[in-house]
Amino acid sequence: MEWTTVYLRGKANFENDVRHNLEHSSFTFMPGFSNERGLTLYWIEDKHCLRDFKKAIGSKTIFKHRLRFYNSIEEFVESKHNVSKPRLPYKSSI
Repeated sequence: MEWTTVYLRGKANFENDVRHNLEHSSFTFMPGFSNERGLTLYWIEDKHCLRDFKKAIGSKTIFKHRLRFYNSIEEFVESKHNVSKPRLPYKSSI
């Protein structure tokens, strides 16, 4: 059996809701641990795709906690550095 790592990031305290939904589904997973605050990881079987994993978590939980999914730690780190800065309102000089 092969496993794929999926990293999750979301609003504060999302971990309990995600874990609860996964434990009450028939989805096969193994929880992991990350030193990064607000980042969790799960191993899912290779036979499942990311969409199946998201279905097991549930759309309400995904939207409630604004979950983001990453396939690698590099993808996560890159997303942290590519966060766009908020734009200032446009002021006309007229």
